Amino acid sequence: MPYTIYVTPTAADDLSAAIEYYNSVSTDLGFRFADVIAQYFDRIATVPTASPIRYKNVRCKPLSRFPFIITYTIDDINQAIQVLRIFNTYQEPFW
Repeated sequence: MPYTIYVTPTAADDLSAAIEYYNSVSTDLGFRFADVIAQYFDRIATVPTASPIRYKNVRCKPLSRFPFIITYTIDDINQAIQVLRIFNTYQEPFW
């Protein structure tokens, strides 16, 4: 049974900003980006442990078509995935 995906407000802001940017670059590119994100969410929900642990309990799933990484944690007890960030790898991290 797939895990439930929960997107944090920060990750939702990341996603909205990326969609807006890509739509300004080319018509419908942002929506194609959103479709790719949805596909990756499905993959993560199905096999959450397929991505490596990078920081303590945070896993990172890089996208193949866009320069982004989805960072998330797994809650095995509640069978839930919390998406922390949808991070553009061309940016400087601010932690």
